[in-house]
Amino acid sequence: MEDQLPLIFKEAKKEDEIINISKFDIQAFTDAQDFSWTLDNLKKEVKTGWKLYAVIAEEEIVAAVLLKADGDTLFSKNTPIKMAFQGNGFSHMIKNFYEDEAKKFHVRKVINYCPVDNFRMIALNESHGYKRTGKSFGINQNIIEWVKVL
Repeated sequence: MEDQLPLIFKEAKKEDEIINISKFDIQAFTDAQDFSWTLDNLKKEVKTGWKLYAVIAEEEIVAAVLLKADGDTLFSKNTPIKMAFQGNGFSHMIKNFYEDEAKKFHVRKVINYCPVDNFRMIALNESHGYKRTGKSFGINQNIIEWVKVL
């Protein structure tokens, strides 16, 4: 689409960048049952090897992405797209970003985590060739794992 808004993926490498992402419009999404959106939790994720990215459109953070390479796998998870920016194809762009990053890391597969009741994310995963692994995590096993072999 020619009129599609461009997205920028900016990795948070400094504490002030992590703080800025942590303040990103909390009302854009609710806490996932496996992760409470707080500055301390984001810092813990980064400390354990996850790379945190702000997803930016029109100079505004519209989502956040977490990636972690381990062996031949790139693990991925993201927040929903901010309400005012939904419907612009950003979720598809985020999936493409995962795969581009996987190629940079020279990994063979991408794992994505998604809430069992997020039917839009489930449909998105299926449309991008991800398959359920059968593994689930979190409180009440509410987070399901998806894999795409590249």
